[in-house]
Amino acid sequence: MIRGRGGSRAAESTAETASGPGAATGGRGPAPLSAPGGKWLFKAGDGRLTAYAAGPRALVRWTEDPAAEGRWTGPEPLDVPGWAGAVAMAQNREGYVHFAVLRHPVQGDEGPEIAFATQFQSGRALTDWHSLGVPGVRGGPAGDRIAGPPRIAVNQRSGSVHVLVPLRLGGIVRRSRNSEGAWGTWKQVTAESYAGELAVVMPAGAPLELLAFGQAGIDRWTGAGQGRFRLAERIGTPVVPGTPAVCETGRGRATYFWRYPGDGSLVAWRAPHQEVQGGLMALGGAGGQGPAGVCRALIGEYDCTVLTQVGAQGDIELTAYVTENEGYGAWWASLGGRGLRTPQVAVDSAGRVVVAALDPAGALVTARQDPTHPTLTFTPWHPAT
Repeated sequence: MIRGRGGSRAAESTAETASGPGAATGGRGPAPLSAPGGKWLFKAGDGRLTAYAAGPRALVRWTEDPAAEGRWTGPEPLDVPGWAGAVAMAQNREGYVHFAVLRHPVQGDEGPEIAFATQFQSGRALTDWHSLGVPGVRGGPAGDRIAGPPRIAVNQRSGSVHVLVPLRLGGIVRRSRNSEGAWGTWKQVTAESYAGELAVVMPAGAPLELLAFGQAGIDRWTGAGQGRFRLAERIGTPVVPGTPAVCETGRGRATYFWRYPGDGSLVAWRAPHQEVQGGLMALGGAGGQGPAGVCRALIGEYDCTVLTQVGAQGDIELTAYVTENEGYGAWWASLGGRGLRTPQVAVDSAGRVVVAALDPAGALVTARQDPTHPTLTFTPWHPAT
């Protein structure tokens, strides 16, 4: 139950554990599909959920079946010529999903390059892939290469799109498309080089901002107008690589999440603001693995932030708390599903929280909130078929 205005809504579950679809698969070998970096579960404009994964030869998609609740179509391959396996996604307010992928150039021996496409409707084909070229700036270091996967952010007011890429020598670069659909050139955000991980967001009413993760800590860069960026904060804390996530949690505000290497627990960080608590905040979940899935949901008439992770025992765990009230604590509860990987969370057309994850074979499985219970209770895990 929600513990006052700042407490955590504990989750209960009748989800399957090791005997269900998330059971270990013995000698199957490595999973053929993996979760993309960042968010990969989205609710479209028609209310249907769509999940994406990265395959060895293509991007893969599952789409909710509108004719049968709880059923999905897929996995459906989405061809990416020259596919190199890295993809980032972001959604605009109309429900369109934008993709930025790393691929080998179709022509020429340069590369790898960045390509861009959009899905406008659930289950429909993506637009043609548009090459954004090899990231770099004129006069930049010779022989520079991409240091990490692309990241993408959308201006929810204007519809402009921003693709950002870290380089080994030339700092961080971005390429932007305006509201009319015209792309600019690659421009430098900062000349400082980082370890290769970025978390990017553009909160409503605020400029584009990013967290860049380096060996010495974390830097937050924010747009300063006229295409320029300024260093807003330096956060001197270590980070487990591959664990950053971000969610818009208030007007003009974003909250970042990552895992602390000391005990594997999750922490939240938000820029100082007079209206809400800011700085570094502990969220528990010690011993967890990988990035957290995050979304906002209306639970018991409260605007809550919902987080899910692979817990210390290998099962899927979930917590929920009133948004931007991290200081009251977070209480984690198991949803079972031992052996599942890289969970994500979203809200379906009926307002129910849905947790999705990949099983050891790369198949999609989901657990959905049961609205007939007064507490945050979930159905068993079901394969997406």
